[in-house]
Amino acid sequence: MNKDYTIGIYIRLSMADEDTGNGSKAESDSIGNQRMLINRYLDNHPTLSKYPRLEFADDGYTGTNFHRPQFAAMMEKVRHGEINLICVKDFSRFSRDYIETGNYLECTFPFMGVRFISINDGYDSDDYKGTTGGLEVVMRSIIYAAYSKDLSVKTTTAKTQMMKQGKYVGGYAPYGYVLHPEIRNKLKLDPEAAEVVRRVFDEALEGRNTSQIALGLNDDNIPTPGQYFKGKHPDKKKFSYMSDKISWTASMVYKIIINYVYTGATVGRRQKSSVVGSRKRIRLEQEDWIVVEGMHEAIVSKEEFELAQAVIRGGVKKPKRNPHYYPLKGLVCCGNCKRALTRRKNRNVSGYFYQCTHSTNDRDTECPVGERYSEAWLENAAYNAIGQMLSLAEKKAVKNHEISKRRKSAISECADTIRNLQKQSEQLKAVKLRLYEKYTSGSIAKAEYLKRKAEADAKMAENEEAIRKGHERMQELDSEHPCSDERLDAVLGEYQKNEGLTYELAHALIDAIYVHGQDSVEIVWKFKDIFEDMEGKK
Repeated sequence: MNKDYTIGIYIRLSMADEDTGNGSKAESDSIGNQRMLINRYLDNHPTLSKYPRLEFADDGYTGTNFHRPQFAAMMEKVRHGEINLICVKDFSRFSRDYIETGNYLECTFPFMGVRFISINDGYDSDDYKGTTGGLEVVMRSIIYAAYSKDLSVKTTTAKTQMMKQGKYVGGYAPYGYVLHPEIRNKLKLDPEAAEVVRRVFDEALEGRNTSQIALGLNDDNIPTPGQYFKGKHPDKKKFSYMSDKISWTASMVYKIIINYVYTGATVGRRQKSSVVGSRKRIRLEQEDWIVVEGMHEAIVSKEEFELAQAVIRGGVKKPKRNPHYYPLKGLVCCGNCKRALTRRKNRNVSGYFYQCTHSTNDRDTECPVGERYSEAWLENAAYNAIGQMLSLAEKKAVKNHEISKRRKSAISECADTIRNLQKQSEQLKAVKLRLYEKYTSGSIAKAEYLKRKAEADAKMAENEEAIRKGHERMQELDSEHPCSDERLDAVLGEYQKNEGLTYELAHALIDAIYVHGQDSVEIVWKFKDIFEDMEGKK
């Protein structure tokens, strides 16, 4: 006599599953495919097609544990006798904890009278009644999981070997290069972008800081690396979100100047996974990188590259400035009409002065008529203000360094804790397996087995919760606003030892100086966000 069934269809989509063709985990391409396969199987089954079906789908849940809402709902109906057949696409959809899967197949489901079918694995518990078929399936799954891990290691090893051979393994070429059309894993010069990279290095070697270089690129309407890529590859999703507004930043310039690939070398293995199984990446120390020299055409020489690093960090003296570039050129403006003040030479005494020509040409203006402002006085005022700001900035940089150090230490502690908990959970899984073997062999009673298994499960659940909280804390720490500002660090490193006002110093920090009278000037800083914050905390 055939048994009547109520079928529970279980579907799971993990966050780790690959994206579908449109770049997202589309239900029609993932969960929908599982649903179609299972229903097609049941529709064509000679005895199961007529029975009612209930669907349970967990979207975005890991298969390493059973803490999934829809799985729990399904098992609740199993316990109440409302479902007596469970059908899945394959074992990995049900669970990746193969020890626990074996427990369900050998103990839980037979005890509850539940039939279990895994389509792709060719498993139907009705074919294994009175046997240890469940254990056989589990061992097969364990072997498959081990094979998958081994394949992953081999893939990583092969990739590392390619890096050591100087082959470029990135998906996209760095700015200034394109992927070679004829030779795999090789870079080819992109003349248009390479010219911009060359310009960045040339200006750095001339003594310009990252902010000045960025400003010049914006003034000349040079597309940023992201905008350039977007223009060359409109069909690609990379940088598709980017605005068309030209907006070079000091940080963009800095990343170009410190990229060793422009010397003709391939640079690999700059990052690695933060913890086992995590997608988060951490930056490795430079000595751990894989660097192979002379693998493609260089944009700058190694000597120029090293000199640029020294200049941008303030390690060497900059070339003497052009004598025509006096410190406050183009910065001094009238506080009333906002027009630039004209610099003129004193006739009877040495030195220069600034004057609002608008007041000279228009006697009805509200600007102070004929008022002259000593260049020496203005330069002294600007230099003193810069000194105060750089002093505050230096203190802030020291404080930020301490905060950043504590943040990195906290992230490292979280990672260590997670690793220890994961190791402990793996040990507990082994304990559970040994317990199960003892139980099936008759070495321990069922009550003792269930008690000790429950203790192990409780500890694993506790570990899992601690691991989850640890990941959340790491994510929280990782998402915190960076404590250092590359723009400010570059200015400090390059200019804090100046003994007088220079054109470079003034133009690196000051956007404009508005003169309101003989004893009143207003300085508009370039790094408004930084300096306003510091002024508010003085």
